[in-house]
Amino acid sequence: MTRNLWIGLPGRLREISQAATAFERGADLGVTQFTSLGGQVTTLAPQRTARKTKFSFDRLSEDDAAHLDRLARRIDGPGPVVVIDPVARNLLDGLQAEGRCAGGSAAPHWYTSTGSGTGVLQLSTAAGVPAAHPDAYVWKPDQATAQLSWRRRPGSGFPVAPGMTVRFTLPKSWRTGPCSARLHWKDVAGNYLSSASVSSHTVSATVPAGAALVTPSGVAGELGTYSLDGAVLTFNDTHVPTAPANLLPSEQAAGRGALTNWSVSGFTLSTDTDGYAVAALPVNTAGSLTFVYAGQKGHPLPGQGLVGLVLPSALRARAQYCYFSFFDAAGAFLSMSDAWSPATVPARATHVSAGLSFAATTAFSSRLGPVKLQYLDTSVPQLTGDGCPPMAVTGYTDSPARPLPYRNVSIDLTEVTDASV
Repeated sequence: MTRNLWIGLPGRLREISQAATAFERGADLGVTQFTSLGGQVTTLAPQRTARKTKFSFDRLSEDDAAHLDRLARRIDGPGPVVVIDPVARNLLDGLQAEGRCAGGSAAPHWYTSTGSGTGVLQLSTAAGVPAAHPDAYVWKPDQATAQLSWRRRPGSGFPVAPGMTVRFTLPKSWRTGPCSARLHWKDVAGNYLSSASVSSHTVSATVPAGAALVTPSGVAGELGTYSLDGAVLTFNDTHVPTAPANLLPSEQAAGRGALTNWSVSGFTLSTDTDGYAVAALPVNTAGSLTFVYAGQKGHPLPGQGLVGLVLPSALRARAQYCYFSFFDAAGAFLSMSDAWSPATVPARATHVSAGLSFAATTAFSSRLGPVKLQYLDTSVPQLTGDGCPPMAVTGYTDSPARPLPYRNVSIDLTEVTDASV
Protein backbone atom coordinates (compact mmCIF):
# COMPACT_ATOMS: atom_id res chain seq x y z
CA MET A 1 0.00 0.00 0.00
CA THR A 2 1.40 3.38 -1.05
CA ARG A 3 -0.04 6.61 0.28
CA ASN A 4 1.25 10.13 0.81
CA LEU A 5 0.67 12.49 3.72
CA TRP A 6 -2.88 13.72 4.31
CA ILE A 7 -2.99 16.96 6.30
CA GLY A 8 -5.31 19.89 6.90
CA LEU A 9 -7.84 21.49 9.17
CA PRO A 10 -11.02 19.47 9.80
CA GLY A 11 -13.07 19.52 6.62
CA ARG A 12 -10.07 20.68 4.55
CA LEU A 13 -8.02 17.51 4.49
CA ARG A 14 -5.66 17.37 1.51
CA GLU A 15 -3.27 14.73 0.22
CA ILE A 16 0.19 16.11 -0.53
CA SER A 17 0.85 14.98 -4.09
CA GLN A 18 4.54 14.25 -3.53
CA ALA A 19 6.02 11.67 -1.19
CA ALA A 20 8.17 13.16 1.56
CA THR A 21 11.91 12.95 0.89
CA ALA A 22 12.44 12.60 4.66
CA PHE A 23 9.93 11.37 7.23
CA GLU A 24 10.49 10.99 10.96
CA ARG A 25 7.90 9.48 13.27
CA GLY A 26 8.71 9.42 16.96
CA ALA A 27 7.46 10.50 20.35
CA ASP A 28 8.15 13.20 22.89
CA LEU A 29 9.20 10.83 25.66
CA GLY A 30 9.27 13.47 28.39
CA VAL A 31 11.62 11.37 30.52
CA THR A 32 13.41 13.14 33.37
CA GLN A 33 16.50 11.47 34.84
CA PHE A 34 18.03 12.00 38.28
CA THR A 35 21.33 10.56 39.48
CA SER A 36 21.94 10.41 43.22
CA LEU A 37 25.31 10.95 44.88
CA GLY A 38 25.51 7.20 45.31
CA GLY A 39 25.13 6.66 41.57
CA GLN A 40 21.54 5.43 41.61
CA VAL A 41 19.51 6.56 38.60
CA THR A 42 15.82 7.46 38.87
CA THR A 43 13.65 8.28 35.87
CA LEU A 44 10.26 9.94 35.75
CA ALA A 45 8.04 9.64 32.69
CA PRO A 46 4.46 10.54 31.78
CA GLN A 47 1.93 7.73 31.50
CA ARG A 48 1.49 8.36 27.78
CA THR A 49 3.74 10.26 25.39
CA ALA A 50 2.81 12.58 22.53
CA ARG A 51 3.59 11.63 18.93
CA LYS A 52 6.02 13.82 16.99
CA THR A 53 6.46 13.79 13.23
CA LYS A 54 8.62 15.66 10.76
CA PHE A 55 8.25 15.81 6.98
CA SER A 56 10.68 17.26 4.46
CA PHE A 57 9.88 17.84 0.79
CA ASP A 58 12.22 18.76 -2.05
CA ARG A 59 10.81 20.71 -4.99
CA LEU A 60 7.25 20.65 -3.66
CA SER A 61 4.55 21.99 -5.99
CA GLU A 62 3.29 25.52 -5.45
CA ASP A 63 -0.24 24.40 -4.44
CA ASP A 64 0.97 21.86 -1.88
CA ALA A 65 3.50 24.32 -0.45
CA ALA A 66 0.81 27.00 -0.13
CA HIS A 67 -1.43 24.53 1.74
CA LEU A 68 1.31 23.74 4.28
CA ASP A 69 2.20 27.42 4.58
CA ARG A 70 -1.38 28.35 5.51
CA LEU A 71 -1.44 25.61 8.16
CA ALA A 72 1.87 26.70 9.68
CA ARG A 73 0.83 30.38 9.78
CA ARG A 74 -2.66 29.51 11.08
CA ILE A 75 -4.29 31.63 8.37
CA ASP A 76 -7.50 29.56 8.30
CA GLY A 77 -7.71 28.99 12.05
CA PRO A 78 -5.62 28.05 15.07
CA GLY A 79 -5.99 24.31 14.61
CA PRO A 80 -5.34 21.66 15.71
CA VAL A 81 -4.37 20.01 12.44
CA VAL A 82 -5.60 16.65 11.17
CA VAL A 83 -2.65 14.46 10.16
CA ILE A 84 -2.80 10.98 8.62
CA ASP A 85 0.78 10.02 7.96
CA PRO A 86 1.90 7.65 5.19
CA VAL A 87 2.45 4.63 7.48
CA ALA A 88 -0.79 4.94 9.49
CA ARG A 89 -3.13 2.10 8.56
CA ASN A 90 -5.60 1.31 11.34
CA LEU A 91 -6.86 4.76 12.36
CA LEU A 92 -8.19 3.51 15.70
CA ASP A 93 -6.16 4.41 18.77
CA GLY A 94 -3.59 1.81 19.84
CA LEU A 95 -5.53 0.76 22.95
CA GLN A 96 -8.89 1.17 21.23
CA ALA A 97 -7.94 -1.37 18.55
CA GLU A 98 -7.07 -3.83 21.34
CA GLY A 99 -10.42 -3.30 23.04
CA ARG A 100 -8.78 -1.47 25.94
CA CYS A 101 -9.21 1.93 27.56
CA ALA A 102 -7.18 3.24 30.48
CA GLY A 103 -8.53 5.51 33.17
CA GLY A 104 -11.40 3.45 34.51
CA SER A 105 -13.94 4.45 31.85
CA ALA A 106 -14.80 3.26 28.35
CA ALA A 107 -16.22 6.66 27.38
CA PRO A 108 -13.09 7.93 25.55
CA HIS A 109 -13.31 5.10 23.01
CA TRP A 110 -16.93 3.88 22.68
CA TYR A 111 -20.49 5.02 23.21
CA THR A 112 -24.01 3.69 22.69
CA SER A 113 -26.59 5.27 20.40
CA THR A 114 -30.06 6.19 21.59
CA GLY A 115 -33.03 4.68 19.84
CA SER A 116 -31.38 1.38 18.91
CA GLY A 117 -31.24 -0.20 22.35
CA THR A 118 -28.59 0.16 24.98
CA GLY A 119 -26.09 -2.04 26.70
CA VAL A 120 -23.29 -2.14 29.20
CA LEU A 121 -19.58 -1.50 28.64
CA GLN A 122 -17.62 -3.10 31.45
CA LEU A 123 -14.16 -4.42 32.23
CA SER A 124 -13.60 -8.00 31.11
CA THR A 125 -13.47 -10.66 33.81
CA ALA A 126 -12.75 -13.56 31.43
CA ALA A 127 -10.10 -15.99 32.60
CA GLY A 128 -6.61 -14.57 32.05
CA VAL A 129 -7.80 -11.35 30.40
CA PRO A 130 -7.28 -8.84 33.27
CA ALA A 131 -3.66 -9.98 33.72
CA ALA A 132 -2.71 -10.30 30.05
CA HIS A 133 -4.75 -7.34 28.77
CA PRO A 134 -5.44 -4.83 31.55
CA ASP A 135 -8.26 -2.34 30.98
CA ALA A 136 -9.90 -4.64 28.40
CA TYR A 137 -13.62 -3.97 27.96
CA VAL A 138 -16.58 -6.06 26.82
CA TRP A 139 -19.91 -5.00 25.33
CA LYS A 140 -23.17 -6.48 26.63
CA PRO A 141 -26.09 -5.27 24.48
CA ASP A 142 -29.55 -5.44 26.05
CA GLN A 143 -31.19 -5.76 22.63
CA ALA A 144 -30.08 -7.51 19.46
CA THR A 145 -30.38 -4.16 17.64
CA ALA A 146 -28.25 -2.15 20.09
CA GLN A 147 -25.57 -0.12 18.29
CA LEU A 148 -22.08 0.57 19.61
CA SER A 149 -19.99 3.38 18.10
CA TRP A 150 -16.23 3.97 18.07
CA ARG A 151 -15.17 7.43 19.21
CA ARG A 152 -12.20 9.58 18.26
CA ARG A 153 -11.31 12.12 20.90
CA PRO A 154 -11.42 14.98 20.63
CA GLY A 155 -13.99 15.47 17.93
CA SER A 156 -17.20 14.09 16.48
CA GLY A 157 -15.62 11.42 14.32
CA PHE A 158 -12.57 10.22 12.43
CA PRO A 159 -11.30 12.58 9.69
CA VAL A 160 -12.08 11.75 6.06
CA ALA A 161 -12.25 13.52 2.70
CA PRO A 162 -14.75 13.02 -0.16
CA GLY A 163 -13.67 10.29 -2.55
CA MET A 164 -11.73 8.24 0.02
CA THR A 165 -12.58 4.55 0.34
CA VAL A 166 -13.17 3.78 4.02
CA ARG A 167 -13.33 0.23 5.38
CA PHE A 168 -14.43 -0.72 8.90
CA THR A 169 -14.28 -4.23 10.33
CA LEU A 170 -15.91 -5.17 13.62
CA PRO A 171 -14.01 -6.82 16.51
CA LYS A 172 -13.10 -10.49 16.19
CA SER A 173 -15.74 -11.77 18.61
CA TRP A 174 -18.52 -10.13 16.56
CA ARG A 175 -17.62 -11.62 13.18
CA THR A 176 -19.08 -15.12 13.60
CA GLY A 177 -22.58 -13.86 14.42
CA PRO A 178 -25.34 -11.98 12.54
CA CYS A 179 -23.55 -8.65 12.94
CA SER A 180 -23.92 -5.42 10.98
CA ALA A 181 -21.16 -2.87 10.31
CA ARG A 182 -21.94 0.78 9.68
CA LEU A 183 -20.27 4.04 8.68
CA HIS A 184 -22.04 7.28 9.63
CA TRP A 185 -20.94 10.32 7.61
CA LYS A 186 -20.95 13.80 9.20
CA ASP A 187 -20.05 17.31 8.12
CA VAL A 188 -17.25 19.33 9.70
CA ALA A 189 -19.58 20.51 12.50
CA GLY A 190 -20.48 16.92 13.39
CA ASN A 191 -23.96 17.04 11.85
CA TYR A 192 -25.22 13.72 10.48
CA LEU A 193 -25.37 13.39 6.68
CA SER A 194 -25.91 9.75 5.72
CA SER A 195 -24.79 6.18 6.45
CA ALA A 196 -23.40 3.09 4.76
CA SER A 197 -24.41 -0.24 6.29
CA VAL A 198 -24.04 -3.95 5.53
CA SER A 199 -25.27 -7.10 7.28
CA SER A 200 -21.73 -8.37 7.68
CA HIS A 201 -18.59 -7.82 9.73
CA THR A 202 -16.96 -5.43 7.21
CA VAL A 203 -18.36 -2.36 5.49
CA SER A 204 -16.53 -0.51 2.72
CA ALA A 205 -17.81 2.74 1.21
CA THR A 206 -16.73 5.88 -0.62
CA VAL A 207 -16.86 9.11 1.37
CA PRO A 208 -19.72 11.22 -0.03
CA ALA A 209 -19.55 14.91 -0.93
CA GLY A 210 -19.70 17.20 2.07
CA ALA A 211 -18.49 14.60 4.56
CA ALA A 212 -15.54 15.51 6.78
CA LEU A 213 -15.95 12.96 9.58
CA VAL A 214 -17.00 9.34 9.96
CA THR A 215 -18.23 7.42 12.98
CA PRO A 216 -17.80 3.64 12.67
CA SER A 217 -20.50 1.63 14.43
CA GLY A 218 -21.69 -1.92 14.76
CA VAL A 219 -24.57 -4.14 15.86
CA ALA A 220 -23.70 -7.56 17.26
CA GLY A 221 -27.09 -8.99 16.29
CA GLU A 222 -27.47 -11.22 19.35
CA LEU A 223 -27.48 -10.77 23.11
CA GLY A 224 -24.29 -11.87 24.83
CA THR A 225 -20.86 -10.72 25.91
CA TYR A 226 -18.55 -9.42 23.19
CA SER A 227 -14.91 -8.44 23.51
CA LEU A 228 -13.83 -5.33 21.60
CA ASP A 229 -10.37 -6.27 20.33
CA GLY A 230 -9.58 -6.56 16.65
CA ALA A 231 -11.61 -3.70 15.15
CA VAL A 232 -9.96 -2.11 12.10
CA LEU A 233 -10.64 1.26 10.42
CA THR A 234 -8.68 2.04 7.25
CA PHE A 235 -8.93 4.30 4.20
CA ASN A 236 -7.56 3.78 0.70
CA ASP A 237 -6.02 0.54 1.98
CA THR A 238 -6.10 -2.88 0.33
CA HIS A 239 -5.91 -4.76 3.64
CA VAL A 240 -8.95 -6.96 4.35
CA PRO A 241 -9.10 -8.28 7.94
CA THR A 242 -9.68 -11.94 8.75
CA ALA A 243 -13.10 -13.22 7.73
CA PRO A 244 -14.88 -16.24 9.26
CA ALA A 245 -15.25 -19.52 7.37
CA ASN A 246 -18.52 -21.45 7.06
CA LEU A 247 -18.01 -24.97 8.42
CA LEU A 248 -21.17 -26.29 6.75
CA PRO A 249 -20.84 -28.00 3.36
CA SER A 250 -22.32 -25.88 0.58
CA GLU A 251 -25.55 -27.87 0.12
CA GLN A 252 -26.25 -28.06 3.85
CA ALA A 253 -25.51 -24.34 4.20
CA ALA A 254 -28.02 -23.59 1.44
CA GLY A 255 -30.64 -25.83 3.09
CA ARG A 256 -30.57 -28.41 0.32
CA GLY A 257 -29.42 -31.99 -0.10
CA ALA A 258 -30.22 -35.20 1.75
CA LEU A 259 -32.52 -34.87 4.75
CA THR A 260 -29.93 -36.82 6.74
CA ASN A 261 -27.99 -33.53 6.92
CA TRP A 262 -30.26 -32.73 9.88
CA SER A 263 -31.31 -34.66 12.95
CA VAL A 264 -34.67 -33.62 14.42
CA SER A 265 -37.00 -34.29 17.30
CA GLY A 266 -40.64 -33.19 17.11
CA PHE A 267 -40.16 -31.90 13.56
CA THR A 268 -41.16 -33.47 10.26
CA LEU A 269 -38.62 -33.00 7.47
CA SER A 270 -39.55 -32.79 3.80
CA THR A 271 -38.25 -31.39 0.52
CA ASP A 272 -40.18 -28.67 -1.32
CA THR A 273 -40.58 -28.36 -5.09
CA ASP A 274 -37.43 -26.24 -5.34
CA GLY A 275 -35.28 -28.85 -3.63
CA TYR A 276 -34.99 -27.12 -0.25
CA ALA A 277 -35.31 -28.95 3.06
CA VAL A 278 -38.34 -27.85 5.09
CA ALA A 279 -38.87 -28.48 8.81
CA ALA A 280 -42.43 -28.47 10.17
CA LEU A 281 -43.28 -28.40 13.88
CA PRO A 282 -46.89 -29.10 15.01
CA VAL A 283 -48.71 -26.84 17.44
CA ASN A 284 -47.90 -27.32 21.14
CA THR A 285 -44.91 -29.51 20.30
CA ALA A 286 -41.36 -28.93 21.48
CA GLY A 287 -38.62 -29.65 19.00
CA SER A 288 -34.90 -29.79 18.40
CA LEU A 289 -32.78 -29.62 15.26
CA THR A 290 -29.11 -30.54 14.90
CA PHE A 291 -26.82 -29.98 11.92
CA VAL A 292 -25.24 -33.35 11.08
CA TYR A 293 -21.81 -34.10 9.62
CA ALA A 294 -21.98 -37.64 8.25
CA GLY A 295 -20.10 -40.26 10.25
CA GLN A 296 -18.74 -37.87 12.87
CA LYS A 297 -19.82 -36.25 16.13
CA GLY A 298 -19.85 -32.83 14.53
CA HIS A 299 -18.30 -30.59 11.91
CA PRO A 300 -14.47 -30.56 11.85
CA LEU A 301 -12.82 -27.52 13.45
CA PRO A 302 -9.72 -26.00 11.79
CA GLY A 303 -8.27 -25.05 15.20
CA GLN A 304 -8.84 -22.86 18.21
CA GLY A 305 -10.97 -19.76 17.91
CA LEU A 306 -14.66 -18.82 17.90
CA VAL A 307 -17.79 -20.39 16.42
CA GLY A 308 -21.20 -18.83 15.86
CA LEU A 309 -24.44 -19.56 14.06
CA VAL A 310 -26.23 -17.28 11.57
CA LEU A 311 -29.79 -18.35 10.73
CA PRO A 312 -32.56 -17.28 8.35
CA SER A 313 -34.81 -14.72 10.05
CA ALA A 314 -37.83 -17.08 10.27
CA LEU A 315 -35.81 -19.87 11.87
CA ARG A 316 -34.07 -17.50 14.29
CA ALA A 317 -37.34 -15.86 15.35
CA ARG A 318 -38.84 -19.23 16.35
CA ALA A 319 -35.77 -20.91 17.89
CA GLN A 320 -35.56 -20.64 21.67
CA TYR A 321 -31.99 -21.78 22.33
CA CYS A 322 -28.80 -22.38 20.39
CA TYR A 323 -26.15 -24.79 21.61
CA PHE A 324 -22.68 -25.90 20.55
CA SER A 325 -21.28 -29.26 21.71
CA PHE A 326 -17.53 -29.79 21.42
CA PHE A 327 -15.77 -33.14 20.99
CA ASP A 328 -12.15 -34.30 20.85
CA ALA A 329 -10.52 -36.40 18.13
CA ALA A 330 -11.70 -39.63 19.79
CA GLY A 331 -15.30 -38.41 19.81
CA ALA A 332 -15.38 -37.76 23.55
CA PHE A 333 -17.62 -34.94 24.72
CA LEU A 334 -15.67 -31.95 26.09
CA SER A 335 -18.10 -29.11 26.82
CA MET A 336 -21.21 -27.28 25.66
CA SER A 337 -22.16 -23.63 25.16
CA ASP A 338 -25.84 -22.67 25.10
CA ALA A 339 -25.60 -18.94 24.32
CA TRP A 340 -26.52 -17.21 21.07
CA SER A 341 -23.31 -15.19 21.20
CA PRO A 342 -20.15 -16.77 19.71
CA ALA A 343 -18.63 -19.67 21.64
CA THR A 344 -14.93 -20.15 22.35
CA VAL A 345 -13.52 -23.44 21.08
CA PRO A 346 -12.11 -25.32 24.11
CA ALA A 347 -8.66 -26.88 24.19
CA ARG A 348 -8.39 -30.28 22.42
CA ALA A 349 -11.68 -29.76 20.55
CA THR A 350 -11.61 -31.04 16.98
CA HIS A 351 -15.35 -31.12 16.16
CA VAL A 352 -18.41 -29.01 16.95
CA SER A 353 -22.07 -29.95 16.76
CA ALA A 354 -24.53 -27.07 16.41
CA GLY A 355 -28.18 -27.38 17.36
CA LEU A 356 -31.38 -25.49 18.08
CA SER A 357 -34.27 -26.07 20.46
CA PHE A 358 -37.85 -24.85 20.01
CA ALA A 359 -40.56 -24.26 22.59
CA ALA A 360 -44.00 -25.91 22.38
CA THR A 361 -46.14 -23.02 21.10
CA THR A 362 -47.66 -22.33 17.68
CA ALA A 363 -47.21 -24.50 14.63
CA PHE A 364 -44.13 -23.63 12.59
CA SER A 365 -42.66 -24.41 9.19
CA SER A 366 -39.50 -23.07 7.55
CA ARG A 367 -36.79 -23.82 5.06
CA LEU A 368 -33.50 -24.79 6.69
CA GLY A 369 -31.27 -22.42 4.77
CA PRO A 370 -29.28 -20.41 4.20
CA VAL A 371 -27.32 -21.07 7.40
CA LYS A 372 -23.74 -20.31 8.41
CA LEU A 373 -21.83 -22.21 11.09
CA GLN A 374 -19.03 -19.68 11.25
CA TYR A 375 -15.50 -20.25 12.51
CA LEU A 376 -12.87 -17.57 13.10
CA ASP A 377 -9.21 -18.17 13.91
CA THR A 378 -8.61 -15.53 16.58
CA SER A 379 -4.85 -16.11 16.60
CA VAL A 380 -4.41 -14.34 13.25
CA PRO A 381 -2.93 -10.88 13.98
CA GLN A 382 -5.04 -7.84 13.16
CA LEU A 383 -3.70 -4.42 12.17
CA THR A 384 -2.48 -2.60 15.27
CA GLY A 385 -3.98 0.79 16.00
CA ASP A 386 -1.95 3.72 14.66
CA GLY A 387 -4.45 6.41 15.59
CA CYS A 388 -4.84 9.80 13.94
CA PRO A 389 -4.46 12.24 16.84
CA PRO A 390 -4.89 16.00 16.37
CA MET A 391 -1.54 17.74 16.01
CA ALA A 392 -0.06 21.22 16.16
CA VAL A 393 2.56 22.67 13.80
CA THR A 394 5.63 23.26 15.97
CA GLY A 395 8.23 23.97 13.28
CA TYR A 396 8.21 25.11 9.68
CA THR A 397 10.74 26.15 7.04
CA ASP A 398 10.13 27.10 3.42
CA SER A 399 12.86 27.96 0.92
CA PRO A 400 12.78 28.50 -2.85
CA ALA A 401 13.78 25.59 -5.06
CA ARG A 402 15.00 25.48 -8.63
CA PRO A 403 13.26 25.96 -10.91
CA LEU A 404 10.72 28.29 -9.35
CA PRO A 405 7.95 28.12 -8.22
CA TYR A 406 8.95 24.79 -6.58
CA ARG A 407 9.75 24.98 -2.87
CA ASN A 408 11.76 23.02 -0.32
CA VAL A 409 9.57 22.62 2.76
CA SER A 410 10.03 21.09 6.21
CA ILE A 411 7.20 20.83 8.74
CA ASP A 412 7.26 19.55 12.35
CA LEU A 413 4.11 18.41 14.14
CA THR A 414 3.39 17.36 17.73
CA GLU A 415 0.34 15.53 19.05
CA VAL A 416 -2.13 17.67 20.96
CA THR A 417 -3.58 15.70 23.85
CA ASP A 418 -6.24 18.22 24.90
CA ALA A 419 -7.97 20.26 22.22
CA SER A 420 -11.37 20.98 20.76
CA VAL A 421 -11.97 20.26 17.10
